[in-house]
Amino acid sequence: MDSPSLSNQFDIFQIYRRYCEIISEVYASEGDVYRHANESMKAKLAREALSHLLELVESRVYKRMSIFEELSVLMSKLNLMVDSHEFSRFYSFVFFICRENSQRSITVSRAIMAWKLVLSGRFRLLNQWCSFIENNQRHNISEDTWRQVLAFSRCVHENLEGYDPEGAWPVLIDEFVEHMYRMSGSEDTHRLGCKCGDSEAQTVYEALPGLKVYPGAKRKSFSFAV
Repeated sequence: MDSPSLSNQFDIFQIYRRYCEIISEVYASEGDVYRHANESMKAKLAREALSHLLELVESRVYKRMSIFEELSVLMSKLNLMVDSHEFSRFYSFVFFICRENSQRSITVSRAIMAWKLVLSGRFRLLNQWCSFIENNQRHNISEDTWRQVLAFSRCVHENLEGYDPEGAWPVLIDEFVEHMYRMSGSEDTHRLGCKCGDSEAQTVYEALPGLKVYPGAKRKSFSFAV
């Protein structure tokens, strides 16, 4: 591991760029190292590289700002408003850097703070979602749930149009939708069709490796958790 004095030279922007390099290297379609690698090998390569990066992040003992202040600064440097692919990578990075003590999940309080920061203006039901999570979720937020919330935010409108009850959403999202219908006095969830095939919504599945929707199954996505 790098010494603290060296680690402290790495700011949030440099850490983010290294994170992006790792993801790109693992999923490169060119090169003998990766051409014949299966999903398990890709996951192993990613875990090793991300584990080292996480050690670097956690060794920065003299932080001048909180992680959310750092993320806010990083957001101001990235072209997130017009580049949905860049935002998807950034969104995945937020989960990575918000983990504590090498945990594979993040606390509810951290997840809510992060969602309010990064999905502001992007998720039509952000306030309702955060309120629901704060009042009903007692367990940490997994990487799978974190990623699917981004997909959900791109598929579903304020009136829940775009939600498919037969889709492969995590149970927590299904419970949120049921909660929203109870609040509105409606139980008619089956009339809505998923619009995840739209180009804007589909971007999230292309940008986040392993994130696919398989109708009718509560799925587990391929994960880089280390």
